[in-house]
Amino acid sequence: MIRSLYVRIAVTFLVIVLVSISIAYFTANQLFRRDLQGQFGMEEMMITRLEKLYNGSSPRSLPAFLEQVSSLQEMSIVAVNKNGLVIQVGRTSRSIVNHLSWRALTSVFDGQTQRVDFADEHRTGPSSPPAYGRLAQFGNTEWAVFIAPDHVRQFKSFQRNTFTILITLLVVGCILILLAARYLVKPLKMMTAATIRIAKGDFSVQLPMSHRNELGELADSINQMAHSLSQLETMRRDFVSNVSHEIQSPLTSIGGFAEALRSEELTESDRNRYVGIIKQESSRLSRLSENLLKLASLDSEQHPYEPVAYRLDRQLQDVVLSSEPAWLARRLTVELLMEETVIKGDEDQLNQVWINLLTNSIKFTPEEGKISFQLSEEHGNAVVRIADSGSGIPEEERDRVFERFYKVDPSRDRTQGGSGLGLSIVKKIIDIHGGTIDIEDVEQGTVFVVRLPLQPEVQVG
Repeated sequence: MIRSLYVRIAVTFLVIVLVSISIAYFTANQLFRRDLQGQFGMEEMMITRLEKLYNGSSPRSLPAFLEQVSSLQEMSIVAVNKNGLVIQVGRTSRSIVNHLSWRALTSVFDGQTQRVDFADEHRTGPSSPPAYGRLAQFGNTEWAVFIAPDHVRQFKSFQRNTFTILITLLVVGCILILLAARYLVKPLKMMTAATIRIAKGDFSVQLPMSHRNELGELADSINQMAHSLSQLETMRRDFVSNVSHEIQSPLTSIGGFAEALRSEELTESDRNRYVGIIKQESSRLSRLSENLLKLASLDSEQHPYEPVAYRLDRQLQDVVLSSEPAWLARRLTVELLMEETVIKGDEDQLNQVWINLLTNSIKFTPEEGKISFQLSEEHGNAVVRIADSGSGIPEEERDRVFERFYKVDPSRDRTQGGSGLGLSIVKKIIDIHGGTIDIEDVEQGTVFVVRLPLQPEVQVG
């Protein structure tokens, strides 16, 4: 069984070349035969020319004259007179004589043209052309003259030349085919080696883009796949590292303070403070677990999605009111500028979006700062702008704030209980709803812009 693609390509090309050569040889042979057949009607005219030439030149000997003509014209000639004298010259003259019949001779002497079919025992290839005979006057004697073209040398020369050309074509074709097959298979071997490296976890593969064809497209796809897998592997490692860190930090605090509670020398106030820290870290672990489970559910595409039509402006007002204790405690001003807007979406999921964004703004807005909500309809989208007067997000980090566990200021975020998953959840929910979330470029603070598609003629149920 042939397993190598190189061998398969080479064998396939060789078979094609052999079949093509066979067809070419057969076609050329048939055309040559047809050309020979087209000359068979000239024998009768040739006999007339022989007769005129002989009578006009009066050579000494008829046999010598016929021998010379036979040699020059490459034909076989047989002449028979009424007395039974036979003159035969040419390669196939003996075969013509052997196939002459008394009836054929009588017909010729009666003035008719006679055809004589014969076979040359010494000839290979196509069958011998027939001989044509008619009555001719050489001097004072009437002869029955039979002429057959002698194309043996032409045919053999044709066969030899054709065979040489085809063999040369076969040899050169085989060499070129082997080289071409090697050229075609080499990039495939490189791609195979690259996929093996990728399968083993080496994502640094970079195939050269030397081909501008299907092979080049395949190489580009492999390069893109390796790059994507490298990014996924980096994200996986970062995710594992971040989860481990986020879990380890509160567990260390819980374990340390739990051990400290065993001391009998603790005052009641210290004991209560340690218990509060343990509860705070436990709550942090609980929130982290809930966020991880929510993200896993959203990623699985099996998270419940129950879209309904509802008033988005009312939902935003409810979220702001429910968070009133948090923003009043920091003496923040919250401004609402909204149009009456009806959208169709999962109300619970989008409620999580607004809570996370508002919580994030409250967390990073200094005391006595300002947060504003703006809702409008633009180009078939419901557009929500949530702006705060905080320190803002550096431009070079805006593309990464939606990554899981990414924190613009890790030290400050940890002191305020953040895990770096809130904006990741926001991005995932908005993607599920077919919307977008961006960060506008402003001089101070941060502005999150959420766009959700509106469906025409949606009414609240």
